[in-house]
Order: sequence, then structure tokens, then C-alpha cells
Amino acid sequence: MQRPRTAVVGSGMGGLCTALILKKNGFEPVVFEKSDHPGGSFWSYPQGDYQVDTGLHMLTRGTTGELPVLMKQFISPDIFKSNFAAQKCYRFYLGEKSDVIPQNLSQLLKFSLIQKQDRTAFLRMYLKFLRMGRSGTAKYPDTATYDFIRKYVRSDDMLAFLNALCWMSTGTNIKEGALVRFVDTLVRNKRLSPAYVLRNVLPSGHATEEDWYPLGGLKAVPGLFIGQGLDVKTGSEVKKIVVSRGKVQGVIIGKDFFEADLVVYDGKVRDLNKTIEGGYFEGPMPKEDEYRSITVWLGFSQKVADWQRESRIDIMRDLTSPNWGCFVSDFDPSLAPAGHQLFGMSAITHGSEKELLNSMHQSIEKFLPGFERYVDMKHIQSCRAEKTLQNAANSMWNLPQQKTNITGLYIVGTDTKGFGSGGTLCADSARRCWKFVQKDLSA
Repeated sequence: MQRPRTAVVGSGMGGLCTALILKKNGFEPVVFEKSDHPGGSFWSYPQGDYQVDTGLHMLTRGTTGELPVLMKQFISPDIFKSNFAAQKCYRFYLGEKSDVIPQNLSQLLKFSLIQKQDRTAFLRMYLKFLRMGRSGTAKYPDTATYDFIRKYVRSDDMLAFLNALCWMSTGTNIKEGALVRFVDTLVRNKRLSPAYVLRNVLPSGHATEEDWYPLGGLKAVPGLFIGQGLDVKTGSEVKKIVVSRGKVQGVIIGKDFFEADLVVYDGKVRDLNKTIEGGYFEGPMPKEDEYRSITVWLGFSQKVADWQRESRIDIMRDLTSPNWGCFVSDFDPSLAPAGHQLFGMSAITHGSEKELLNSMHQSIEKFLPGFERYVDMKHIQSCRAEKTLQNAANSMWNLPQQKTNITGLYIVGTDTKGFGSGGTLCADSARRCWKFVQKDLSA
């Protein structure tokens, strides 16, 4: 069967994931990108003699996460062995105390950041999350994280620790973050099978899936997709998606018209109706547009620390965003000049940018005392982390599906319904989109 002529609007990870699935299933999608590079927020650029990413990133869930699984299926089963380096662990700091986030029950019972009663409560909460699980369209309660878990909170230290996890999983604090996203981060696709229980209980067990950093920097990720033969046209802004009688006709780029029976839109859903000509999207709109992060990049003129690919997170007792730091040059030395190190620290934007930068400076000083003596490059970014803030009023249950009311028009990305966050959510939205396309084509 001849596949419909297809246009993908935007080359963010949602658009690239969808285009790759379509390409591998006999379509010839053309991806139109308005900027001069593909990948959206998955990008890197030179800063002096260093190469920095757009925000500090790791690809999570290397075993079962949607993005890694999609890449293994459609690019190469061995893609992570040759293109990524694994992170060792996350170390959390609360005041002057620090400990590695537990990987099994044995480690949880010794986790020093929270008291014994907190560890027991945390285990009860975790088992509750496992029982909630996820199967088919089953839903977690559509509520704020704190409203559901406060019965497990036994101390201010436990609240601060859980709040840090909530910021990292939802993009906001524990009083506002969506429960579905918080639970999903901790127990995604986990089942209470004997093998899983043993993996979590045995001292040698490792319950947390791998996190990976892409060799060559973040821009290497969209490069792997484009290397599969995707037709990506940068500097090509789609001005209009043309609709007639409720059906997609094509897209307008500049003065040119590209005829298409199928259009996948990877822009902001809130801007979609400004882009449609001759129709109207009738689905739910995200209540918040996006959330942003501040990243401080530091180039060091010599080796100042050996974290052995460990990420460190400074927990804030006032429930503001934690500060996450990592030496990315420990994963890929080519990102810094020989003998130098490249360090990044990210935090989610909240309140005053000046206060946040001051907080980050204090965290870096805690991790690397006297660091400023060795800095030969400093670069501060403000980047979009995701298109949608996952607060309770705007959880995935309230976001639009990938299929729209307009025949042939689909939407993907982090402001559409899906599980996970960042690239994981983009890949999940692409999978969901493909299911809708398959169903529509067979109708």
C-alpha cells in the first residue's frame, strides 16, 4: 500500500522519533525545522575551547525507557555500547550530609539522609506505588504529589528529599507536582514478580536503571536519528498547516506549498491554532506553556575532582529546586581541552534568577571548595526544559492525545499525553502517535 505523503513540523525529539518510526515503516517523511539545527533542546555548541549542551542532560532508563528502546529497535540494538557512557550513580546532599540514592532494599535501610522511621515510611510508600502500577489506561489519582504522599512524610528531612525527587521528575515542587509523573519516575513498568523483588532486596541488587551520557555531547542524539536517512530541512519554518473540509492538505513553507496527507506537529500545542489555516484544533490545551532551567557551565584549567561519573544533587530545605551538578568531560574528554574539565550545574527556574544563581554558586562551592581559582570558562544558559510544566492541574491526564479532530493531523512532544519526561516522553508520544496512524490507515 502506498504510504501517505508526510510532513513533520519541527525536529525536536518528538518529531524525530515519530519521523524515524514512520521511515522504518515505509513512509518518506520530510521534517521541516525553522532553526538552523535539528534536535530542539537536544543540542550542543562551542563555548571557547569547550563544547556545552543546552542544559545538563542524561538519557534515563537505558534498559526499558521509551527513547532507548526506540533507538535500539530502529537504529541499532547495540547503540548504547558504542555511542553512550554510563553514569555511576546519583549522590544527594542534605546540608553537609551526603549519600548515594539507594539501589535496593538493603541500601534503603542504611540511607543516611533520612532517619530510620523515614526509611520505613519510604518503603511503605514505594510498595504502594508498585501496587498502583500501570497497565493499559489505568490511572493514578489526578492530584498533587504531596496531597497523596503526606501520610508517609515523617520529618522535614524526608519532605526535603522527596521534594528534590519531585522537582527532578515533574519540574516543580512537591506541593504542585503531578502525582502521576512522580510515581512514574520511581516505579515505571515495575511489577511485583519474584525476580523484581529479589533484585530490590538482595544487597547486590540494582533496582535503578542506567543513565547514559551521549558521546560527542547532546547534539549526537539527533545526529543518530538523521543518520538513518531522515530528510530534515533546517531553516524551513512552516508558516501554515493547510486544512480543507476537516482534512489536512499540506503545509506552507515561505512561499512554497508542500502537499501532504499526513502532518505531524511537534511545536507548542498552545500555538497550533495560530498555525492552522482552514480548520481548528478542538482538543484540550496545556494550562502552562513550558518550564525552564538555568545551567552554569564551568571550564576548569586542570583536573579539580574525580567524581567517577557521579552526579551530585544539593537538596534545598526551603523546597525550592535542587541543584544538580556533573562533570560531563568525565564521560567524554573531547568536550574540554586536554587536561581540562567541563562541569555543568542545572536547576529549574523559580523566583529570582539572581537568587537561584547565588544558590547554585553555594552548591558548587560545597562540592568543589575554592573552585573559582581554576575557572577559565564560565557560561550561563537559560533553556527550555520542556514544553509543559507537569503540575497537578496540567498532568498527562489533562493533556491532548496525539490524534486530533482534523483528519491527517497529529501532535507529539512533551505537551501531549504520555508517560516519562524529556526525551522519554517525546518517544512515548511518538509511539502513541504511530498507533493512531496505524489505526486510521486501516480504517
